[in-house]
Amino acid sequence: MMPVDSRQERTVSPARYYELRRFYLDQLDARDRGRTQEWLDVFDEDATMTTKVLGHGSPVKKADFEPAVWKLDASFQEKGIQRRHCVHGFTFTARGGLVHARFYGLFLVIDAERGACLQSAAMIYDVLRRSGTTWRVISREIERDDLGRLNTEMSSLPVG
Repeated sequence: MMPVDSRQERTVSPARYYELRRFYLDQLDARDRGRTQEWLDVFDEDATMTTKVLGHGSPVKKADFEPAVWKLDASFQEKGIQRRHCVHGFTFTARGGLVHARFYGLFLVIDAERGACLQSAAMIYDVLRRSGTTWRVISREIERDDLGRLNTEMSSLPVG
């Protein structure tokens, strides 16, 4: 990986920070409420997702991860499981017209039988680009604590 020239990256303004936080709150609220299409719509058509859960740690194109998302959401709905995303520790860095986001998430599942249980905890690394009045995820890397680190360039993103 080539070192990033610190003059080429910068922390986003406070106004942009809160705009991006709102983007994530809306996105994760849609996921928690079972609005699958609304959540999928934040991903660019050529977006990739990298996680050991799908593709064994290799990038998976949206067209390939979309069916798995629909299947998981249908399964949760069928079982009466409610999902909650608790996220914090956001850092946003502007670089080359894109925004690199990093945050930590706890993912809970709640059902009548078991109550609330921690499903997973993960670091999430996104690359975003502006699309009209909103943002689009062009790549997402999910590094779940229980599955170990991924060996990709995004894992070495600077904090802030």
